[in-house]
Amino acid sequence: MNRIRNRLTARQMLNWTRINILLVITIVLGGCIFSGCKSRDLKSDQLYQQTDVSFESKVDAYQSYDEVLQTYVDSSGRVDYNNLGQNPLQLNNFIGFLAKVSPENHPELFPTQNDKKAYWINAYNALMMKSVIDNPDITSVNQISWGKGIFWRTKFIVGGKERTLHQIENGILRKRYKDPRIHFAINCASNSCPPPGNQILSGDSLDEQLNYKLQQFIRNSSNVFVSHDTKEIKLSRIFKWYKSDFTANGMSLKEYVLQSLLDIPDRKRKTVLQDYKVGYFKYDWGLNGMTLDKP
Repeated sequence: MNRIRNRLTARQMLNWTRINILLVITIVLGGCIFSGCKSRDLKSDQLYQQTDVSFESKVDAYQSYDEVLQTYVDSSGRVDYNNLGQNPLQLNNFIGFLAKVSPENHPELFPTQNDKKAYWINAYNALMMKSVIDNPDITSVNQISWGKGIFWRTKFIVGGKERTLHQIENGILRKRYKDPRIHFAINCASNSCPPPGNQILSGDSLDEQLNYKLQQFIRNSSNVFVSHDTKEIKLSRIFKWYKSDFTANGMSLKEYVLQSLLDIPDRKRKTVLQDYKVGYFKYDWGLNGMTLDKP
């Protein structure tokens, strides 16, 4: 009888152990379902904490990306994605730096507002460039993820956190800095986007760089065209999509554009402002890559 009792007790203990294990598993899985598991962020944070980050590492990373731009972007802003995809080491070095470091978790490396702003613009452009070479057969970034998902759904690790390009542009750059010039520096790897340039953006010279990009974009007749025959000023759709940014200081959209068009006499500007209607070019989402010569 004692032997049977002992056997039942052992069996009960085994059953209770199994029940407790299942209960723990259920609690853990339930927590993941309802609150979301953060294993990916945790790994990123652990990697960041174990990495020696210094001003020298920032300089090295920025130099790597600057060399990428000088090597693979021509003077007109076309990108040699084919050769970059075959030699991605320097770009990957910069992407690795972005994954671990940002102005949020290492503010001492980005002491000024321009340092921070330059970081986020460079990050956006480098991540877009990386996305293109990781999808070598595309002819438009819209093919990377359905419905322009490259902007909304594709997630990147930046400063140890998951972010989308939409979040970088709208949640950080536009919201924090309120500088409409950023729209002439952000490159979406498309023909109608402002050209990426073959030099990295630097906090020390950011204002000069952004002013140059603004002038370069507006003075290109593919982006801004004034027709005195039809009394119309035709603009890139960037001005339509982000009109609130360009008019935030009280200027009209036409006033913002005309201040950079030096070839219109003062006496004509008043007529343009009062009488000319505004139209918009069709946006070309074709890839801004170099055209390869066919044998």
